[in-house]
Amino acid sequence: MGVFEDYFISPIVDKTGYNAINTLAYAALAIGALYLIWRFMKGRKYDFSSPAFLHAAAAFVLFGSTCRVLTDLSDAGAVAGMALSASPIAPLYMAIHSSGIFRYGFLTVTPGIYLVTAALFLLSLAIARAMKQEMFAACAGFLLWLPIFLLVMPFMSNWMFFALAIAIAALGAYAAFFALERLGKMKLSVYEKLAIGGQALDGAATFVVLDIFSKETGKGYFEQHVLSSGIGNATPLGFFLFFLIKIALAGAIVYFLRKEKMEKSDIALVLIVVAIMGFAPGIRDALRMLCGT
Repeated sequence: MGVFEDYFISPIVDKTGYNAINTLAYAALAIGALYLIWRFMKGRKYDFSSPAFLHAAAAFVLFGSTCRVLTDLSDAGAVAGMALSASPIAPLYMAIHSSGIFRYGFLTVTPGIYLVTAALFLLSLAIARAMKQEMFAACAGFLLWLPIFLLVMPFMSNWMFFALAIAIAALGAYAAFFALERLGKMKLSVYEKLAIGGQALDGAATFVVLDIFSKETGKGYFEQHVLSSGIGNATPLGFFLFFLIKIALAGAIVYFLRKEKMEKSDIALVLIVVAIMGFAPGIRDALRMLCGT
């Protein structure tokens, strides 16, 4: 019990980030869960390369990441502050603050928020299959995300830093596209571009938040992940090296997947997972910076 509390409970309660033990455990659980979900859905002939699956995944990534930002705002006292303001929507924020639904806790931060989001995503896919309405899951995810996004919008202010992160991500992604298409003689699919774009956004947001925004504003941000923290602090390049490695790794995954003899549906799933692993933290970091929490 002491080991579990030290390595899994305390990092969440004390907000100290990840350690080598819980990182490996979470990674193993994620891989195992993904494999079981893949086997289950593949047995039911689910097409991971369908536009409906991609749109649903995108909607729930937006939902989960934006919920995480609202949790950060709540934890920073911004939601309570808005609840006490003279704003006409103050009663709405008061209701949210009083309910505690976005209070910092096991279900509103990693890994809990991703488990909740994944459960809602899979449930929506099951309902869509039962109703024979392919776009139900995407619509459900969008309808869940929209009110959360509207609640976050009033706090958005740091547009210059946000735009910088997006610009750096776009430049990095397009550089990878150019290298693969011109030098690698590949015509990239939307899944391959999303995999690279997601990783580019995560790397760019991390770089701008920690090496630029944090220093300019004096906010005490730090990298919570063990490996990325080591990379960011290893050289004078700072977290720009992390950004470069993320793009290079995504490009390598795309390149070598082309050489694998896999079904189109399975390749699409791998690329979507790579994209999610980039977009989920990248959107959260970029939005959190935009809101200044």
